[in-house]
Amino acid sequence: MQTTPKLEILNQQIKNNANDAQALSNRGYALSLLGRKPEARTDLRKAVALKDNGPMHNRVGWAYFNLGDYADAKREMETAAKLSDRKAHYDYYSLVLGYWGVQDMKRALENYQLAVERDPRFGEFKTLNERSSEWTPIERRAIHEVYVLWSKAYRP
Repeated sequence: MQTTPKLEILNQQIKNNANDAQALSNRGYALSLLGRKPEARTDLRKAVALKDNGPMHNRVGWAYFNLGDYADAKREMETAAKLSDRKAHYDYYSLVLGYWGVQDMKRALENYQLAVERDPRFGEFKTLNERSSEWTPIERRAIHEVYVLWSKAYRP
């Protein structure tokens, strides 16, 4: 079974406290990046059961996104935005990824515009690139594809 130093730390945290929602979501995200889908899903489901709040649903949504489970990602990101009353700094750009994943470009573009209004760095390629520099390749692909469409055909 593939492991990493980060996973070892998270495994130990969970061994010490099986109800550590943050450690479970972090491990679920790491497992999603490693392609270990069943294990990731188990951790992610448990994390939101233990901590049913906006930030947790958002984190879990990003993990599902990286698993390619786009409908689940969208659902979790929508739940996060609803729980925060769309006031969290990440709500709109997270929703962009969720809608991109389920090929709802109309809603992806609408939320991209809202993301730009909240954080102008999303409105210029250079600053978008800097803002998303540590995102995974699929996260970057999604946000960049929506940016290009937004900048060419949607930007007010």
